[in-house]
Amino acid sequence: MRKIFVLTLFVMLSGVIIAQEKDPMVTDRPSQAESASIMDIRGFQIESGFAFEKVSSDIDFVTFNSTLLRYGLVENIELRLGVQYLGFYYSMDGLDIDETGFGPLTLGAKFLLLEESEGNHPQLALLSTFSVPKSGASAFENENLGADIRLNADYTISDAMTLGGNLGVIWSGIEGQDYAVWMYAAAIGLTLSDKLGAYAELYGFLPGEGKNDHRWDGGLTYAVTEDLQLDFSTGVGLSKVSPDFFISLGLSIRMP
Repeated sequence: MRKIFVLTLFVMLSGVIIAQEKDPMVTDRPSQAESASIMDIRGFQIESGFAFEKVSSDIDFVTFNSTLLRYGLVENIELRLGVQYLGFYYSMDGLDIDETGFGPLTLGAKFLLLEESEGNHPQLALLSTFSVPKSGASAFENENLGADIRLNADYTISDAMTLGGNLGVIWSGIEGQDYAVWMYAAAIGLTLSDKLGAYAELYGFLPGEGKNDHRWDGGLTYAVTEDLQLDFSTGVGLSKVSPDFFISLGLSIRMP
């Protein structure tokens, strides 16, 4: 009888442990390329960070906080809500401009289109994000509805290497800049250990008016736990119209 009791207890505990196992945490930061991963049903994730961008010798742009909330609505569909608190600093020829405030509120959804097939095709998702007009501080608000529509792709090369990419089009919603801006991103991700990951990425923006903007960045992620990730990234501009450099720190939390 005692052996039967011990065996039954072992089976029950094993079932609990298996039920508590989770898929690895996947975030949409710190790279510029959004992942093709979708949140599980009723899954909730917070992705937040700080960034400093040296636009030129006279202009600095600071994202004091950028927070993205992701929620798994139903199978293969997640909802997204984004909010930012921004800073803009300009100093030239005795003219100083110092602006801070909330950026436009963003609402969006990601739809899983195709699961990855090893050796055949990548995982594909469609991401649509909209910036709500006049929802931020006057220095940063949009007069019109802004939109960011992109196709996301992820492909696993090996247990230690993945490829990711985005192709899309953006409308800023800013008055006088109502033309389409095509965007691209191609990233390679590396698993360095059970907790440490790295990536390198080329991305850019191709506006309907003006010059193309190409950039490079790279960074690290560190899994403190299976539900808490820290990240660091830095990048430089490759075109004359690109920012000089940027640096970013962030954290992501997955709710059990």
